[in-house]
Amino acid sequence: MATIIGVDFSGARADKNTWAARGLLDTDGSLVLESVQSIRREDLYRLLADIPVPSVAALDFPFGVPAQFAAFLSPRRLPSDMPDLWKVVDSIIADEFIRERNRFVIQHGEPKRAGDRKHHPESYSPLHAVNPNMLPMTYRGIRLLHRWHEEQPHRWWVPPLPLATDDDAVVALLELMPGALLKSLGLPYKGYKRGRHSDLRRTQILDGLPHKSGIRILNLGALRKDCLVNDDCLDSVVAAVGAAMWAQDPALFHHPNEDELNDAQLEGWIYVPRPN
Repeated sequence: MATIIGVDFSGARADKNTWAARGLLDTDGSLVLESVQSIRREDLYRLLADIPVPSVAALDFPFGVPAQFAAFLSPRRLPSDMPDLWKVVDSIIADEFIRERNRFVIQHGEPKRAGDRKHHPESYSPLHAVNPNMLPMTYRGIRLLHRWHEEQPHRWWVPPLPLATDDDAVVALLELMPGALLKSLGLPYKGYKRGRHSDLRRTQILDGLPHKSGIRILNLGALRKDCLVNDDCLDSVVAAVGAAMWAQDPALFHHPNEDELNDAQLEGWIYVPRPN
């Protein structure tokens, strides 16, 4: 049995739109979501710092930035991997991160990360600043990762980085974008948050998610109303299903190949199931 966490993350200053779904995955692939609720970032920190292992947490924010911007932030020495980059980002305040982003974008535009550019055309650059503004979630998400890593370095596995310990009893932290997961499962991935047909598309997602993912959500009916009226709630449940799929078998997911690995270990990698 594994603990499962799905997070729809918000970096907004008001700190009120992050949602977390927490549950337990049985060995037969049945998921019971024990709680799905709005959560402050500090409470999210404590949740993952304290949950039992083994666990899988799927988090909806970029785990890194494009390599060009990483070099721009640290011109004397290019960060070698995600933890190295997290340390650089954590060393600067939010206003400085935004100023450096603005200076960089004037010269280079908003490049995507290598994996996103190749595999996720629907994604935005972590440096995108308007509708949606990715900067707060990128900055605050990366600082959260740094804090977890610094305080308990052997507790985490952050693919595609190698395991830091021989012990399998870890918390796997997975970068996962709910829209990309839905797309990979053949479910509506656009227009379900707002718009004329959003209610219909959310219904289609909830009806199709267990069958398409292979994860039986035993209490999905009890969560249905909240997911239909709140897209943040729905995204946290979708992320939890992705985490459950990973807990069942990481080989179900598309991993970076040998040529993509170095970039992915620095910039991050959005995990989605392989096509059938």
